[in-house]
Amino acid sequence: MSDRRTQGTLLLAVGGMALFLGRSDLALSYVRAFIQPLLLASGAVLVALGLAALVAPGAGEGHRGGSRVAWLLVLPPLVLILVAPPPLGSYAAGRRAPISAGAAGGSMPPLEQPVNGAVPMELSEFFYRAVFDERHSLDGVRVRLLGFVSPSHDGGYLLARFAMFCCAADAQVVEVAVKGDGVRRPADQWLSIEGYLRASLARGDGQEVDPASAIPELIADSVTPVPPPRDRYEHTLFGY
Repeated sequence: MSDRRTQGTLLLAVGGMALFLGRSDLALSYVRAFIQPLLLASGAVLVALGLAALVAPGAGEGHRGGSRVAWLLVLPPLVLILVAPPPLGSYAAGRRAPISAGAAGGSMPPLEQPVNGAVPMELSEFFYRAVFDERHSLDGVRVRLLGFVSPSHDGGYLLARFAMFCCAADAQVVEVAVKGDGVRRPADQWLSIEGYLRASLARGDGQEVDPASAIPELIADSVTPVPPPRDRYEHTLFGY
C-alpha cells in the first residue's frame, strides 16, 4: 500500500474519532464542553483530508499485504469508542492530590438565594468558604451539594467531585466529609445532600489553613440518590 493510502486511512480514523467525541457526551469525560465544537471542526478537516488522500490518483497502488497492516490503524479509535474509560470517580479521588489553595485569600461574593429551602452550591465553593472565609459566610446556612461517594478511612464517606481546569489530566478532587447519614452508601453513587457546615475551618490570625489536610464537615439532614449529571466535573473553580 502506498504511503498516501496509509496516511488517508489514518486521517479518516482519527477524524472519525474526533467527530464521534465532538457529537457525544463522552468527550466530557476528558475535556471541557467548549472544546467539543473544536473537535467537530478538526474532525471534519481530518476526514476531508483523508478522503482526498484516498481518492487521489495512484493512491491505491502498492502491495496488497500492506492494506491489511494499514487497517490496523483503525483499531485504537475503535477501542476508544467501544470501551471508553469512565469519568474520574472514587478510585481516582483516593489517589489524587486535593485541590490547592489558589487565590483563596481573596474576597468572596455574596451567597446565592435559597432554592426550596437550601442554597445550591458547587462543592468547590463550599470547600473554599468553609476553609478560608474568615467572615464565616456559611454559618447557619443550609446548603445543597452534589457529588459522588468516596469511602473514607473512618468507615463513613466523603462527598467528592473533580474540578477541571482544562482536561481530566489537570482535574483536582474536592472533598467534604458527610456526617449524620446512617445509610451505607456505595462508592461512586451520586448524591444530592442538604445540610449545614459543622464549623468553619478558617482561622482569624491571618494564617491560611493547609488545604491538603483540611476536610470540611457537612451535617446532613437530607440525602437523596440522583443520576450522574451530564457533565460530572465542576468548572467554576472558586478562589481562582
